Amino acid sequence: MSEKRAIRRLRSVSVGLLSAALLMGTVVGASAADDEQPSGPPEAPEGIGAMEDFVARYDGGEFIRRFEGGEFVARLGSRAPEETAVIVLETDILFPAMEWELPGGAGPAIAELAEEVPEGATVAIHGHTDSNPVPEAYDFDNQELSENRAQAVADALAEERPDLQLSVEGFGDSNPAVEEDEEDLSTFAANRRVEIRYG
Repeated sequence: MSEKRAIRRLRSVSVGLLSAALLMGTVVGASAADDEQPSGPPEAPEGIGAMEDFVARYDGGEFIRRFEGGEFVARLGSRAPEETAVIVLETDILFPAMEWELPGGAGPAIAELAEEVPEGATVAIHGHTDSNPVPEAYDFDNQELSENRAQAVADALAEERPDLQLSVEGFGDSNPAVEEDEEDLSTFAANRRVEIRYG
């Protein structure tokens, strides 16, 4: 056998023995590790608190909302009040200052505005003025002016829509639509109105 071949053979025997030794060491080590059973949880490293310090406890009651059943029950026989629809007529357009006689052709225009009022409906006509007093030259006040203007609109509407049940009331300046501002004359104009209310 040549020298080279002998060296190769020796190397392969050495590698085989080394591999066998390592394998036996691993098996022996594993066997020894299997014999050691943990007796409890591992100890926490120093400086780390107990497990309880990391557990947040919540009271479930904080996340439960209780409802009274009555809040969600509509009682039979009861109804929410219907909303009142309102058509607002600006009296500055309808009437000359301090007057309550409608110009010709106003009746059909008012009836056209009231087309949406259902047939046979009960309709309230309300007259309103601003808070400026009627000049002393006239023998009436804001209350009477509001009543007469409401009546004029009611008469015109009754002629065009005889199916409606009309009531008339004047409020003078007692029920303003907006707060009046001396520096904004449009606020006074907004309160001079006749309302057609139904529903």
